[in-house]
Amino acid sequence: MKYSKPIVSVIIPTYCEEHTIGGCLKSIKNQEFKEGRIESIVVDSHSPDNTRVVAKKFADKVIDLKARGVGRARNIGAKNAEGKILLFVDADTFLEKHFVAEMYQTFNDSRIVCVAGVLKNLERLTPADRLFAIFHYGFLNKLSTVTAYFGFPLFPSVCVGSRKSVFEKVGGFAEDMACAEDVNFSRKMGEIGKCIVNKKAKAYTSVRRITNCGKGEMYSMYFKNYVRVFLLNQKPWISEFPHIKTL
Repeated sequence: MKYSKPIVSVIIPTYCEEHTIGGCLKSIKNQEFKEGRIESIVVDSHSPDNTRVVAKKFADKVIDLKARGVGRARNIGAKNAEGKILLFVDADTFLEKHFVAEMYQTFNDSRIVCVAGVLKNLERLTPADRLFAIFHYGFLNKLSTVTAYFGFPLFPSVCVGSRKSVFEKVGGFAEDMACAEDVNFSRKMGEIGKCIVNKKAKAYTSVRRITNCGKGEMYSMYFKNYVRVFLLNQKPWISEFPHIKTL
């Protein structure tokens, strides 16, 4: 059966991701989803590499955004989305074949406004880094589940979804934050409705930023930003978040 209008829009912000975006988009193309059509939207921050060239081979829409900023990129993607459900994933993230179906069916409960998937490690790592990745994603998954249970969700934007109507109601992602825009977004979502983690919606993603930048440094930055953005409702403590290509 062919569907005219997509009911789910998957939005991927990119910058210099020519080596990862193809695999991400292929995992979206390979979804087993019978409820309707999925559209993929890549919003690229004017990458100097071949990110847009690769993306155009697989994505339904590719938007060239002259300005940098992941929050702005996600908002532009949402503005151009036709689906009533918005899913946000990172370019180095690969979705299991039932990911979209699981995320979509979660919204059958009208009380739910936002849902996060479960993260798993993507890469082949050294034994030490593999143990760290297990700890890291285990910690993030548990943190998302516990904070959502108590009504103050803390969802990473690696794989998170919301109703488009609610996304627009809260104003989307903050565009003036260099980082922790996902913490701010979770905070706003938790204030207006129910947020949960769907443990059957699994995504594989990279730990490259943490392993490249340094585990201690990244965790310190995450903690400081959490305190400022989530607990104190202030802007993050850094004005520019280092991109993976500059680490």
